[in-house]
Amino acid sequence: MAKNKKRIGIGIDLGTANLLVFLEQKGIIFNEPSVIAFDRESGKIVAAGKDAHKMLGKVHSKIEVIKPLKNGVISDMKAAKLLLRYVLTQIEDLTDEDLSNTSSVMCCPSEVTKIERDIIIELATNMGMQEVLIDEEIKSAALGSNIDIFESKGVMMVDIGGGTTDVGILSYGDIVLSRTIRMAGNYIDSELAKYVKQKDKVEIGELTSERAKINLADLREDAVDKSMRFAGRDIVRGVPKWVTITNEDVVKVLTPIYEEIVKLISAVLKDTPPELSADIYKHGIYLTGGGSLVKGVEEFIKKRINVPVKVVPNPLTCVAEGSKYLLKNRGDYLVNPLKL
Repeated sequence: MAKNKKRIGIGIDLGTANLLVFLEQKGIIFNEPSVIAFDRESGKIVAAGKDAHKMLGKVHSKIEVIKPLKNGVISDMKAAKLLLRYVLTQIEDLTDEDLSNTSSVMCCPSEVTKIERDIIIELATNMGMQEVLIDEEIKSAALGSNIDIFESKGVMMVDIGGGTTDVGILSYGDIVLSRTIRMAGNYIDSELAKYVKQKDKVEIGELTSERAKINLADLREDAVDKSMRFAGRDIVRGVPKWVTITNEDVVKVLTPIYEEIVKLISAVLKDTPPELSADIYKHGIYLTGGGSLVKGVEEFIKKRINVPVKVVPNPLTCVAEGSKYLLKNRGDYLVNPLKL
């Protein structure tokens, strides 16, 4: 008689901007934009990940490019399922039988609704996954950063992602309280595009706005002046036109958004029990996510809250890397997976 096959552990960080998939024994097997492109007539996948991301705003009517997640939750079930199936079956060569023999952890923002959680579970079960655990991104991020949340001390995580900014306090292996706002990387991109359109009467695309943010975002008070030229469309004449965007332009867009993030952190701290507040004041606030890579973000937050702030060593991958510990822990608060 054939022996029972060992279950495959899969950790999935369903990010609005990027999809990361962690496979036990192998590590992260996919870390690319959460984008997929279809042929409208045949329904076949044309591209996925970074190849599909390059196609945003550049395709003809026969190809549809979809971002299946919006504001941290699934907005297109079919596209999300096909993207995930593409990663697991095309890139990793897992069969339907393999998928039916998996234990999976799906990470999501802490304040998603029950309906939104049910959609994530439905996505996994539609793919044939039998054992599905939903857990919060900030919890997984802490574990993936090797921060011990199972001790009797408070830990504050701030995850500035693509669709949401998640702030939470953790202690004894779980979240004590958390808050989420839908202001993060993608929101910054759209606000920057609006600003350029209003100021220079030039419309820039999603990819251009993202590129300007990545290259020019700098919240430091002594930031050196920097500017770059980008191509867009003159909204008056309707012709292509160059536009110069400076780091000052980007900071004008960034500052009110990061002020809102500071308000969110302050609101969570206000509701935090005194003993845990003392721990946070002592050990500081940990930042994760793409939004934590903006130059000067640590000083910006620290100056306004007067608490030490530090970016974790692996801000972009810590959620996916933390899923391996969640697979070991499975919600058992007496088990510290970091010590297994």
